[in-house]
Amino acid sequence: MKKRPSLRPRKKSRSNSRKILMVNKKLLGIGALVVLFLCGFIITNYSPSQTTLLVNGSEIKSSSNYKIMVIDNSTGGDVSNNTVLMKNINKTPIIGELMEAAKKGTPLIIFGDGSQPRVMLVAGVHGAELPSQIALTNLINHLNGKQINGTVYIIPFAIPNNTATCTRLNNGIDPDREANNPGTPLNSIINASVNSNVTMLVDFHSAQPNDIPGKNCIIYDPKNPKSLELARYISNRSGSPLVDVGPYPGVLSTVSNRNGITSVVCEVLSSHNSTNPGSVELSYQYMLTFLEYSGIYNNTD
Repeated sequence: MKKRPSLRPRKKSRSNSRKILMVNKKLLGIGALVVLFLCGFIITNYSPSQTTLLVNGSEIKSSSNYKIMVIDNSTGGDVSNNTVLMKNINKTPIIGELMEAAKKGTPLIIFGDGSQPRVMLVAGVHGAELPSQIALTNLINHLNGKQINGTVYIIPFAIPNNTATCTRLNNGIDPDREANNPGTPLNSIINASVNSNVTMLVDFHSAQPNDIPGKNCIIYDPKNPKSLELARYISNRSGSPLVDVGPYPGVLSTVSNRNGITSVVCEVLSSHNSTNPGSVELSYQYMLTFLEYSGIYNNTD
């Protein structure tokens, strides 16, 4: 008689069980490595979008190359009323858009993809100082469509109403002495730069003859070694001497440095509501040198 087949399952050998266990451990190890690799790749390549960079501000215009926002609605003015300014700027479509935004307040234009480094350039803190405002509009025209390595924030008219009326003071007060006061135009610029994680900021001015500082110069903060390093770089390439910022706690560059944003002031010699020969060109040179230092953009044109 044939033996009936046993209904009990055959026991697997110990060697087979060990082999299966070893294979499973290897698969788990490979899976863990893949997960770690993917996490590292995502973290390394992640950069926040531009839309998350500013907490306070209203978007006015957006394109594939740039974004325009207004960061302070209390400063609006029609800068086209300044005839000297209008005679010296190249009113391209992008500058026209900024001038329209300036009617609503302090305009900010952003170039780049939101990645680091992030730097800010400011002009028009004193509305009657025109060379830097003209130079910054020239820079905007130049950067439009160019490849940017990081993100550039540009404020060509810090207080448009003062530029429109050729006024250096704001409500009778020097705005560059109260950047540390909440609710002031320059404090809005501080908030925008801090909220955007800007790492460097340069404020561009013009100095009247026989006034302080009364010459082309680069003003640095002695309490921040990085401010001195940046100032020396611009000074060496422009020939403009270094000057200590002095004991003014409300200066835009000083408040920036106290907030961990390396900052200097670049001055050119020019009378108010005027453009002395070479002043616009020197201010523009300062700007390109700063972008070169930051690694954002190197002019090869």
